[in-house]
Amino acid sequence: MIKKLNISIIALAAIALAGCQTGSAIKNASADGMLNMLTCEKIATTFDAYDQDKSSFAALEQITSMVGIDSSTFDTSQAASYFGTVKTGVNTALMIKGCSAI
Repeated sequence: MIKKLNISIIALAAIALAGCQTGSAIKNASADGMLNMLTCEKIATTFDAYDQDKSSFAALEQITSMVGIDSSTFDTSQAASYFGTVKTGVNTALMIKGCSAI
């Protein structure tokens, strides 16, 4: 019981940290005007390419650079493992632009 509780606490902490990192990156990208250069359709289409091939690190890098997520420390062999973080970042970027989330 205590072991499950400890694992749950660690998992929640990791999710919270990822969310903070994503939110901060999106805010910085927006402040720099990067987000203003992209259309909602372009962001959604690029995310769809990553969604279709989650193992493609090139697709992951393309979408993360669009929404201001630093992927330089990501493990290139684990592209699919970042899907949740990327989707959160994409939805945040789309909402900042006034678009519907995916």
